[in-house]
Amino acid sequence: MPPSLTGIVDRAGDVVFVGAVAAWVVVLALILRHRVFVSHDSMSNYAHVWYVSDRLRRAHLVPFHMPVVGHGQAYAFPYAFVPWLAAAVLWLVLGEWAVTVWIVVGFLALVAARFWAFPELRRSWWAAALLVDPILVAAPIIGQLPFLWAAAFLFAAIGCWRRGRRGTAAILAALAQATHPAVMLPMVAGVVAIRFWWEPARRALVGWYVASLVPAVPAAVLVFVSPVFRDTPRHDALIALGDTVGVRVVVIALPFALLVIRWLITVRPAWLWWVAPFVFLVLLVLNRIVVPALDTAYAWGALWRTPNTTVLTFVASPQFAPGHTYRILRAGDGKVGMYQLIRHGARLDSEFFPESIARRSWATPDAYSAFLRHRHVDYVMVFDTYDRKYHTDEHSLLDRLARDPTGCTRTLVGVRPVRLGHSYNVYAIQRVCGPR
Repeated sequence: MPPSLTGIVDRAGDVVFVGAVAAWVVVLALILRHRVFVSHDSMSNYAHVWYVSDRLRRAHLVPFHMPVVGHGQAYAFPYAFVPWLAAAVLWLVLGEWAVTVWIVVGFLALVAARFWAFPELRRSWWAAALLVDPILVAAPIIGQLPFLWAAAFLFAAIGCWRRGRRGTAAILAALAQATHPAVMLPMVAGVVAIRFWWEPARRALVGWYVASLVPAVPAAVLVFVSPVFRDTPRHDALIALGDTVGVRVVVIALPFALLVIRWLITVRPAWLWWVAPFVFLVLLVLNRIVVPALDTAYAWGALWRTPNTTVLTFVASPQFAPGHTYRILRAGDGKVGMYQLIRHGARLDSEFFPESIARRSWATPDAYSAFLRHRHVDYVMVFDTYDRKYHTDEHSLLDRLARDPTGCTRTLVGVRPVRLGHSYNVYAIQRVCGPR
């Protein structure tokens, strides 16, 4: 291709890059409009950061346990210690906006770390391609604060290693793995394994990598002893972990793939000039294709969504019982109802992860009763949105137990309707009773 045409293509890429930056400025501004940004994964961040900040303010200590979730067995930092603790300190000044700001800062840190680690990709079509990576695009609008920060640490580690700063690289890799061990441990292992094949200082690479694992081990242990892991069948937990890693690995792998493509262009510049624009277009189109798979239609709606206040109306009513454990079954609210309950003094039977919530059916009333007793449930809130989306038998089991004249027995819990309404019902659970 003539040099003049090459320059035109490159300048067009620069224009596209500027356009991608402008689009991100708009998206991030829309996120920052929200004191509480309600999306798929965002509310667990608000809940944990609020609890840690509250303990810092009231008790002047960093909590280890978080008894208000996970039927009293949860931890304040099942992961994300560094970003959540920093956000908790910021919460003392900004309140709930601290988490919203930290989502945006985590995204900006990840983008900056990617470009710093790979200066070869800082301009034109390559830079634009990095900005429209569909998994990167999804991360802030879904509210994946721990992943954003962990990935930023990892790319900063890669940049340090490429510049010969091995000790700093190991520290940053340790922070990445400790921040999100379930996702980052396999990803960092993969990056190190790939680098090993052409790394001239292999012994140093392995040694610093092993050193980076030391602080990640206790963080990984917390993941495996948390209620979300213990209460989830191993098969389901492994599938969920595999899906999560399989999707988010794209954020880590894409810069390496672009480096390979860029090298091919330098080898065959005459007939591969079109590859960079083509890669950008493919990634841009993938953003639309992955919408059903990642349910990002709901996430994009978060840019304009305001928190639903139905649960706030309930907690202001005489039926609400602070200090008791609630099981809330709802769809479409981004789990904001769970967050509102604990902010007003309730406890939750689960953590904020879908696996922990246990959206399923039970074979018998006895099995369901055993589940409620295991989780120390005092009240169950069932919304009609939950029934329409998940189609489980839990609501019908509650009604069946409420009609049972024998009430509470050795194998069955007692159930009493507290509120029956058009959008949600609330049932009181009698777990402790004598044999009949």
